[in-house]
Amino acid sequence: MYASNINKIVLITFFQRFHLYVHAYALLLLGRELTLAQIALIESIVIGTIFLMEVPTGVLADRVGRKWSIFASTFLLMSAEFIFIFARGFEWYVFIAFLTGTGFAFASGAMEAVIYDSLPEKGREDAMKRAMGRVNSFAQIAFVIAPILGGLIIGDASLENFIPAIALTVLALLFGLFVCLTLREPPIDSAEKKAGSMTLLRDGVSLLLRQPRLRRLTLLVVFTSPFTGAMVTTLSPPYLVQNEVSPFVISLTLSLGSLLAALTQRYAYKVEEWLGQTRAIALLILLPGALYWILAAVTGSFAPVLVIILMYGVNDMKAPLFSAYQNALIESKNRATVLSMISMFLSLFLALGLPVYATLAQRSLSLTFVVMGLVIVLAGLLLGVHRLTEAEDTT
Repeated sequence: MYASNINKIVLITFFQRFHLYVHAYALLLLGRELTLAQIALIESIVIGTIFLMEVPTGVLADRVGRKWSIFASTFLLMSAEFIFIFARGFEWYVFIAFLTGTGFAFASGAMEAVIYDSLPEKGREDAMKRAMGRVNSFAQIAFVIAPILGGLIIGDASLENFIPAIALTVLALLFGLFVCLTLREPPIDSAEKKAGSMTLLRDGVSLLLRQPRLRRLTLLVVFTSPFTGAMVTTLSPPYLVQNEVSPFVISLTLSLGSLLAALTQRYAYKVEEWLGQTRAIALLILLPGALYWILAAVTGSFAPVLVIILMYGVNDMKAPLFSAYQNALIESKNRATVLSMISMFLSLFLALGLPVYATLAQRSLSLTFVVMGLVIVLAGLLLGVHRLTEAEDTT
């Protein structure tokens, strides 16, 4: 009855990621007379807003309904893009950043909650791995198609050429908004619906404290984050330029990396089937760290491109598996709340880590990659990736 929700979430996610000008976003803002410092601050405001709004929006999703939270997410993202067409002046971009961050926060827990609660109870964890693989895969496909089409529209990156690209991005989100209206709210026991906001929040905190396996999963998600967004948009382009890679090849690298990520996310569960849960978890957590070290060591115009494509393809490959593991340990009544709390911790880590890595990158990009790889590997080993499969979720 609720199986079609998965297909609808796939479409909504695709439209939310279909940004036709994201690859030239900085060029547009520079053309509108913003400085690089202001652009970096805008990105920090987006992440900071996500951090602040994660838990309130998660609680609201559990109280009001996940369908309407996803609708609010898409509407806010669409509104931000529409305002972007007319915005002039730094204050307007700060407001847009706030809308964007709030929109992403509304979606983070609610989408996973709808997907998991829409799956049949039998074999739900395995089904979740496949479902999240599809969702994440189509998000990456959107990121393959959008830069190519956007590049054709934007052309020489003159300011007037950005307007149709932004307008088409708004139209894509409008389609997503209509799909949101067709979602079916998965059933929740009527007694559970009566829980108040503070009860949902208190129960969510209690669950994280008393479930060792969920707590370890959360710590691994946060502290082994490969900073994929920063690597793709901030760190890898100057590193490729430094290695004499042309702008066209840099764009092609981004698209090929997205295409590979679409495949790896879609079939991540196969890795677990082939290697077993323990080896698969260890591989998917530690491999991005090792690839950062390889990227720091390679030179020339071909090897860095190849490594970055591979990194982008596997960096977040563990996400569908971890989503299934986490959701299996969370009750339906406060699923969005707990998932949003986990996303909040990740947002805080990203917000604190990005400025550190950016400052280090001004001195040496290679050293930055070494440090990032070291953090991932050490976090994975110290937090004990091998212990996730042990029966440690007892009170």
